[in-house]
Amino acid sequence: MANNPNARRFIEAYNRLDQGAREIYNIKRSMSFSDMIRQTAGVSPVIRKYKEDLIDYARLRNAIVHNNTDANIIAEPNEEIVEKLESIARLVTTPPRVVDSIAARSVFCVTVDTKLSFVMAELYKSGYSVVPVYDHKTLVGVINRKMIIDAIGKCILDGVDIDMFMNGTVGENIAVRDITNHYEVVPATITIDNMLYLFQQNKKLGVVVITKNGNYDEEPVGVVVANDTIEMQTIIDRY
Repeated sequence: MANNPNARRFIEAYNRLDQGAREIYNIKRSMSFSDMIRQTAGVSPVIRKYKEDLIDYARLRNAIVHNNTDANIIAEPNEEIVEKLESIARLVTTPPRVVDSIAARSVFCVTVDTKLSFVMAELYKSGYSVVPVYDHKTLVGVINRKMIIDAIGKCILDGVDIDMFMNGTVGENIAVRDITNHYEVVPATITIDNMLYLFQQNKKLGVVVITKNGNYDEEPVGVVVANDTIEMQTIIDRY
């Protein structure tokens, strides 16, 4: 295969992907590459996106390896196919982390004792749309602009004094602890691939809070909202 550099690059990328995917998703060596791709497509957006290509590449790999002398090679991949497989292997085995791109920004968070008037002013100044809420250094929920506006609207309908409401605290006036399926907490090691999977699995998920180890009693190092999935997909496409 020495005189067929594309074939050599193809096999190297194929082997990296094969070994890396098996380690990441705990797939036994006894399972064929194609079956592994079909199985992991259910949990990996990247593999799911390129599922049919990868199954075709398995057939091409067999044509190369089963005739592994230069004189007998009956199928040599072109440059485009090689580069595509190398890109997929890189995405699966060394995927980009969310904190290095999407969540690489400061996080605005408050406590249950923070006045709503302060939260509203900070949201206006910063442009943030979601705010993690803590109680004694433990995350208890996440609020967003809509939740605050809905609460203000309810006050108006109920005849509650708006000034009194805005001078109240987050814990007093917003049902922070009542909604749990619209946010999750994950460790800083999470990859863009895995983050996309979270949003795909839970259609109600609106925000993901990133902490060092994924614990509720840690300060946030990043926040990702559902709208960020567009940018995350773009990063994967260009990676």
